Amino acid sequence: MSKILKIQKPKFIDELEEIDDANEYFKECEKIQNKVIENITISEGVHIGFTIDSCIFRKVVFENCDFSKVDLIDTRFENCDLSNASFREGSVHRTEFINCKLMGARFDESSIKDVLFQNVLAKYSNFSFSKLKLVNIVESDLEGSIFQEVKKDKLCFKDTDLSNSFFNKTPLSKMDLTSCDIAGIDIEIENLQGATVTAMQGLDLTRLMGLIIR
Repeated sequence: MSKILKIQKPKFIDELEEIDDANEYFKECEKIQNKVIENITISEGVHIGFTIDSCIFRKVVFENCDFSKVDLIDTRFENCDLSNASFREGSVHRTEFINCKLMGARFDESSIKDVLFQNVLAKYSNFSFSKLKLVNIVESDLEGSIFQEVKKDKLCFKDTDLSNSFFNKTPLSKMDLTSCDIAGIDIEIENLQGATVTAMQGLDLTRLMGLIIR
């Protein structure tokens, strides 16, 4: 069974300021820091290269927001909808995504460190060419997600749906996948060397070798 990695949690000051009109704040500022934002919809207005530092977002819907090249640190998203959001070429450190929707979200070419994804719906998300270090993905749905040429250092998948996901040139050695659904996973057989799977998972993976079992 996969063991959750010990990672750094987001750091906050004792009292965060609550913002009423976050849409205007996002449009006018290039940095948001030490804030709590709850129960609103934020539409567009996010600058490329935007900085978010030490913030908590609760029940926020982000519509057409482009976080490309974001500098995101010490932040928690709780019960937020970030579907189709792009964090492409961003830096995401000491951040938590909890009970969030991340359908089709893009994290390609990003640096992701000390990050928790817990109970997220992230089907068809894209992590291609990203750098993942000390990342926990737990109790989540990443069906059809893409991990192409990912550089990883301590990545944990636990109780996560990885069915029909695509792992190209991304070795999974020393990773325990026994608690995950990996049916239909697309990966080069050599990149599975050293991974831990169940007997049933191993039987399914024989299709990658072109074997016919009768």
